[in-house]
Amino acid sequence: MNYIYDILLNFNRQLYDFFEWDINDNIIHIRKIPLYKVGTKLLLTIRDNRIKFEQEFLDKVKNKTEVFTNKDVDFLEYAFLLTDGSSVLALKCNQNGESIGKSMLLVDEDMEVLDVSKKIKEFEFSIEVIAEEKYIPLKTRKEQKMEKYVKDELYKSRKQNANEKLEYLYFECFGKNEHSIDTILNQFYSQMKRGNYNMLQKLYDFFKLTSVQK
Repeated sequence: MNYIYDILLNFNRQLYDFFEWDINDNIIHIRKIPLYKVGTKLLLTIRDNRIKFEQEFLDKVKNKTEVFTNKDVDFLEYAFLLTDGSSVLALKCNQNGESIGKSMLLVDEDMEVLDVSKKIKEFEFSIEVIAEEKYIPLKTRKEQKMEKYVKDELYKSRKQNANEKLEYLYFECFGKNEHSIDTILNQFYSQMKRGNYNMLQKLYDFFKLTSVQK
């Protein structure tokens, strides 16, 4: 088994680029962790979905990852690194084999793994896709949090039949009247998906302001 030593990882359900790591994140100092080389297609599937790994693979990695603590060394029961020779992904799984955390690496540590991967062969194993967890590298962590907040508020507004509020927001964002709530919401969701940050900021500011005034 191949190992990588002395790296930092930041496991989250949502995958963040290293420059999006937050000071409040639970960043852990890894003493050593198993490394496997896989095909690019498999790596992308694992990156963009919640995955269940087969038991045979879990048995190979069980308690093989060591973590520095304040006093000693502890273990992560199921954790490992995957690489296709071009990018690197760290995974943490629960006892059922489901991925519960993903992490990228710092640049210099990422390069170290890629260098090591040149000398190892690809490893094959089966996976089961449970649900999509799409990695969105073009959206910052702040934008993703704002988008979740806005979507929650739009959902509440629809449930509360706050049609005048939604019509007002539509006019503020697009400069024209629209009375179909389905059309309004579909346009908001579509524009967020396309990365319309200006619209997202307007919606976010409005909902935050009205929340404070309540």
